[in-house]
Amino acid sequence: MNFRLLMFFMFPVALLAQNTIGGAKVTVPEEEVKRQSQFLMAERERLLNHHEKALELYKKFTYDHPTVDAGWYGLARTQTALRDLPSAIEAIGKAVTIAPNNEWYAVYQGDLFEKVGRIGDAVTVYEGLIKRFPETPEFYEQLAYLSLKNEDPKRALKALDKWEDLVGLSEVISFKKHVIFVGLGDMKKAANEYKKLADAFPQELKYRLELAAFYDKMGDKTNARIAYEQVLQKQPDNTIAKMALAGGKEESDVARLQAFRPLFDDPQVSIDEKVRTLMPYFAKLNTPEGANLQQPILELGALLEKHHADDAKAWSLSGDLFYHSGRSVEALQRYQRCIQLNPTVFAVWDNTLSLLLEQGKFDEMLVTAEKSIDAFPNQPKAYYYYGVAANVKGRSDDALNQLEQGLLMTANNPGLRLDMVDQVGLAFMAKKDFAMAISRYEKSLAKGGDQHPAILEHLGDAYALQGQTAQAVEYWKKANSIRRSPLLEQKIASGKI
Repeated sequence: MNFRLLMFFMFPVALLAQNTIGGAKVTVPEEEVKRQSQFLMAERERLLNHHEKALELYKKFTYDHPTVDAGWYGLARTQTALRDLPSAIEAIGKAVTIAPNNEWYAVYQGDLFEKVGRIGDAVTVYEGLIKRFPETPEFYEQLAYLSLKNEDPKRALKALDKWEDLVGLSEVISFKKHVIFVGLGDMKKAANEYKKLADAFPQELKYRLELAAFYDKMGDKTNARIAYEQVLQKQPDNTIAKMALAGGKEESDVARLQAFRPLFDDPQVSIDEKVRTLMPYFAKLNTPEGANLQQPILELGALLEKHHADDAKAWSLSGDLFYHSGRSVEALQRYQRCIQLNPTVFAVWDNTLSLLLEQGKFDEMLVTAEKSIDAFPNQPKAYYYYGVAANVKGRSDDALNQLEQGLLMTANNPGLRLDMVDQVGLAFMAKKDFAMAISRYEKSLAKGGDQHPAILEHLGDAYALQGQTAQAVEYWKKANSIRRSPLLEQKIASGKI
């Protein structure tokens, strides 16, 4: 773009044949004035988001002045706004050809290539930018990103190395390289990226902690312990390192859990660190040796409740501990306390309602389900729980209202949808509208209902209540073939509910 054209961008003066530039009067050829006016009209329409009008004006401008790079750039931006990306790529390509040293044209070209999935071409663009502008860090970062997107991690690493050569060791670059090395399966080099940061910035203990945690995750307990001990040398009261090292020399899970007790009894140790420490033991509660872990792990949960009584996470975790230990009554109490402190996590409501259903507390379940719907109107499972409780309490119309609303949200959850259809059918049966129950059940058969034992059994029940014994027995047999039960076998034998 020439200097006179830039002046028109900067100073919206009237179009005259004579302008003042640098304090001197300069005569501008009339043809140049017309060209500038034509360009500015197109640019104005684009800035006003009048893209169709801008497109018309830019096309005319580039036809009349095909060697003006700014015209092709403006056309490309307009075509992008109109989502005509192939045409935009063609236009920006012409701008780049006319003005190859304009980095912004190349950047825009690379972005368009990425948008249409031409990642290899975008990589080529940024490699060219780096050759012309080797002091621009952002270009190395984008090249690394595009190379990864192009499934070329080695090229990404080369770009990150050059970026690091330019700006020096940095957290952002090292973390990116770490992730790539992990993806390549080179754990030694992945660990080394954290180690370089930890050694270069010894006062930033987070890097040494990241290194220790990574060693721990990889099963390298020796190097993990060394790293955590180095943290404690700098900061003796670092609770993360103390927690990680606690029980490290013990040979059994029970002994390790007991070794955690002093730290769990310390209110200054963060609850997040305590939760993180306990998580690996959850799965073990359901194993044969889990019985030996229950008492020590529940004692740690009690310490969470004691020292973090106002934190919902303490009660949620404690509830999980009791649940996985097979003590659902105590688990329910803790989930309910968690909801009182923080009602914004649906998973806790789900756990609570599930336990209320399991324990047959339908009055409480109905009230809790209604509250969960108010708190989470877009969670279909809340409507399911309400429907179950309302059906049990004989409130069929209430059940139908909520179930029908919840069904609208189950497109991506076919299992829950079938469970809700089952409850809808039960509600119609309670209203003695057996024909409607049969209709709803039969419509579900082609969508998975033919493999849902409850739907098949209740469809048989509806037929039996209409006196259609043969059809009833047919569906009871299908249900029994999926989930055998003495009750179904009795129905099949007698032909009655």
